Amino acid sequence: MSSARSIPEGGIPTVFHTRAGIAKAARILAQGSGPIAIDTERASSFRYDDRVFLIQLRRADTPIILIAPEGVREAVRECLAPVINGLEWVVHAAATDLTSLAWLGLYPGALFDTEVAGRLLGIQNPNLAFVTEEFLGITLDKGYGATDWSRFPLSKAQLAYAALDVESLLELADEMSYELEQDHKTRWALEEFRVIREQFADITAPAPRHWHQSRSLRGLSDSMSLAVAKAVWEEREYQAQKTDVAPGQIISNAALTDIAKQIPRSINQLRRIPQMRRRSAVELNAWAHIIRTAADSDPRTWPVLPENQHDFPNKQFLKNNNPELLELTNMARERRDELAEEIAVVSDFLVSVSTLRNTVWAIHGDSANPHFGDHAQIVSTTFELREFWQTQGLRNWQIQQLQPVLAPRLL
Repeated sequence: MSSARSIPEGGIPTVFHTRAGIAKAARILAQGSGPIAIDTERASSFRYDDRVFLIQLRRADTPIILIAPEGVREAVRECLAPVINGLEWVVHAAATDLTSLAWLGLYPGALFDTEVAGRLLGIQNPNLAFVTEEFLGITLDKGYGATDWSRFPLSKAQLAYAALDVESLLELADEMSYELEQDHKTRWALEEFRVIREQFADITAPAPRHWHQSRSLRGLSDSMSLAVAKAVWEEREYQAQKTDVAPGQIISNAALTDIAKQIPRSINQLRRIPQMRRRSAVELNAWAHIIRTAADSDPRTWPVLPENQHDFPNKQFLKNNNPELLELTNMARERRDELAEEIAVVSDFLVSVSTLRNTVWAIHGDSANPHFGDHAQIVSTTFELREFWQTQGLRNWQIQQLQPVLAPRLL
């Protein structure tokens, strides 16, 4: 029977939030041994970017360490990085944490990702609460993940929630490592962990944002609407960055799309958009001016959305033009699911359906097709199939499992 836990066994840790405090935290961690459990809390729903507002760390023979880096981020680089960089980190869902940690100059030397380990062990939804209870019999109180972590000081409930994320992470990794070894999947896990670590090794700062990256704008085709969307997006971005507020709190993507489609030129027209309804007349008038200026600008200056580059056809294309290849993809998917069940790995983690569809096209596709012909009928041998899967991002362990099963059916 699992034991409920809402506060760490050692109580709520102290938060280090000054340069001297971070230097002290680094000294404490340096006295520990072995891997470091690490997690972060961010506030991208409230702040402009996805930077870290709380770092949780724990090492064998040390207490849980909480660091609030806002205002002292350079101290994290100078004091903490020399201690933890290059060591093995234990992280849950590392892909969600490593980017923002890299912005602070923090990089693991090796990695153990408990979420990835869960998928390799066949757990469909390996969130931290589930795997902690499954492997350690500990139930975590997980009620504060969506709170505003940028508001300092944090509440005791928030600090307890955050500390619990790393309290048992090292022990969890030990248990999962043992299960991976028992299932002869250690090599698979090490390959996954290495690839994840390498993906974030060169990140130093946030990537630039571009107006056309907003998915909500993909349905727009009218040039004037795109001009309005770009102008409103750029003003939203300027205000968000200046005030350190999440862009969606200024104008949501849904409202941005509505503005681009309706092109409201007056205050009254703008108020028909739900998110704009309660804005002041002064604010609405400023937005209306931006919209009118963009809509009345020289059409020769209006932007166009960059074309989506699709190297392979999607499901709908095959359904309409090559139904026999869609049927072959479905067969490959069924065999993938059978194999995933046999080896106890989450199906999509073994190989995605889109990769299977690309594979079918690379073997049997129409080489005369003007859109996708360059990638059709380029695979005809098992060696070429292996090379193709590597270009699709499959790991060696995945290829070794899939090739004897799918190659005879597809080639």
